Amino acid sequence: MRNISLYVKFNILIVGTVFICGLLISLLLIYTTSTAMEGDLDASGREIANSISKPVSSSILLDDRFAVTEQIMYTQGHNDYIRYILVIRPDGKVFASTFTSGLPQGLPAVRPTDAGTITYTSNEGYIREITCPIDDGLVGYFRIGLTEKTMMQVMTRRFVEMIAFIFCICIAAAALATRYANNFLGPVRDMARAVRQIGKGNFDTKLPVETSDDIGHLARAFNHMTVSLHRKNEENSHLVQELQAKEQMRLQLISQLFTAREDERRRISRELHDETSQSMVSILTYLRIIMDRTEDVTVKGFISDVRDLTKDTLEGLRHLAVNLHPPLLDDLGLVVAMEKYLDSFRRAQPDIHVTFTSDGDFSGLSRPASLLCYRMMQESLTNIVRHASATSAAITLYAVEGQLILSVADNGIGFTADTAEKARLDNHFGLVSMRERAGLLNGTFHITSKDGMGTTLTITLPMEAGSEGAMNHETTH
Repeated sequence: MRNISLYVKFNILIVGTVFICGLLISLLLIYTTSTAMEGDLDASGREIANSISKPVSSSILLDDRFAVTEQIMYTQGHNDYIRYILVIRPDGKVFASTFTSGLPQGLPAVRPTDAGTITYTSNEGYIREITCPIDDGLVGYFRIGLTEKTMMQVMTRRFVEMIAFIFCICIAAAALATRYANNFLGPVRDMARAVRQIGKGNFDTKLPVETSDDIGHLARAFNHMTVSLHRKNEENSHLVQELQAKEQMRLQLISQLFTAREDERRRISRELHDETSQSMVSILTYLRIIMDRTEDVTVKGFISDVRDLTKDTLEGLRHLAVNLHPPLLDDLGLVVAMEKYLDSFRRAQPDIHVTFTSDGDFSGLSRPASLLCYRMMQESLTNIVRHASATSAAITLYAVEGQLILSVADNGIGFTADTAEKARLDNHFGLVSMRERAGLLNGTFHITSKDGMGTTLTITLPMEAGSEGAMNHETTH
């Protein structure tokens, strides 16, 4: 029933109700009519018995069996509902009957005279038998068998007529139900179509208000709802446009922030390398000259200590300049810059075994993508040293089908989502910054980590036009 349309359900309800009510009424009428007809049948049998009791009484007293038989046979022949007539003497013996070959099976030869109407089932069918006294029972009494066959034929014909009449009423009810269903369900179908249009985003859909009944109220409420939805949709569209504009502005600001930071790092790195480092080299030269010209051993020792301190400071400045912005990234490309950084990292962290594998053509890699990969490697290794307690790390760099894939995996202690959220709340934005920068370059940033099972960071970027130095080699360290 769930898959049947409302139109069919409506017709089934109306027609089924009419049919059931008509059938119940017909059965009730047939029952009451059959009861009344049984009473009339018994009354007719008694009237016939009374009408023939006088002539039959005289013949019985004269012992004229032939006359009695002739009389009852004549009476039976002129009354279709009389199946048989038995004339019984006061002693209970059959004096005459309409049976020419004896009593049928199932019909008793003797029965009480005061039993009223008794129903028998004989080999000749269903029979109602009444007893009527002859001269108050002094001469005898009649046993008249009344058949309901004629009555049942009439009742069957009436029942068929009633069923036909009910069927006609059901057809008329179906026609009226169809018409009413169309009038009633038409607005519902219109509303269903309107709802589908609203589902598609067409909030200008309206329903015609043709009546003032509940359907009309529903149509007006629906139209009011569509107006409200249209207004809300316009407000939401305006808000979405504003959010998109703000998001675009935010991305532009973030991009400018990252660009400005990298430019500032490049400028400071160049100043440290070109100016400060050169000045430190000049100081070393002057100290060498002073140490060669002095004869005082104490002064020479002091100058030697100053020169060693200056050399350490110069080395620190050069290392700082490289960390701020590796010049090899602009000159020789991403792979060489990463290898150079890893060499310094291995010397600084001998307890951590680091492997690096690269494969693919990186000639089409843009400068922002190269810089992001380099910074991700730096940030990942810094986190490994500070937080992971790892003994090994594996770095892979591949260029496959127009995409650049960088992965950094370690065997450290890992972390959970709660740990990452706590780090974010504590203003540790390293991972957040990498995710933002990957999004700015239309890339993806993914972290896989479980507590005690290490961490894997993967970044995927599109290969963009822009020469960063032709690199197409495969190395493993």
